Amino acid sequence: MTIELEQVQQAVASLSRLIRAHAGGLELVSVDDLNGVVTVRYTGMCVGCELRPVTTEGSVRPALMAIDGVTEVRVAGMSVSREAEERIARDLEPYGVRARAVRLTRQARGVQQ
Repeated sequence: MTIELEQVQQAVASLSRLIRAHAGGLELVSVDDLNGVVTVRYTGMCVGCELRPVTTEGSVRPALMAIDGVTEVRVAGMSVSREAEERIARDLEPYGVRARAVRLTRQARGVQQ
């Protein structure tokens, strides 16, 4: 399945606007259409922030994974075990954070729900 580059760019821009509230940002590094992999990078104050894994699992990954064709989201410069990522995602689930991130980025892109 082909990944629509414009959808990824719009989602990253939307996420970056949200992240700016913390004096950080998000940039698109690459889209591997063949394997469905999107790679992003944090900027600004997010570069050294200990909460990047929470932001990734609570907002960035679910919003990008909601785009057709995306099968994996990687963050350049961040190394967190898959077990830790899954634990964070589980811990956030009762709060609806992931669903809210998907909804907000879809609204910003003008996608009907």
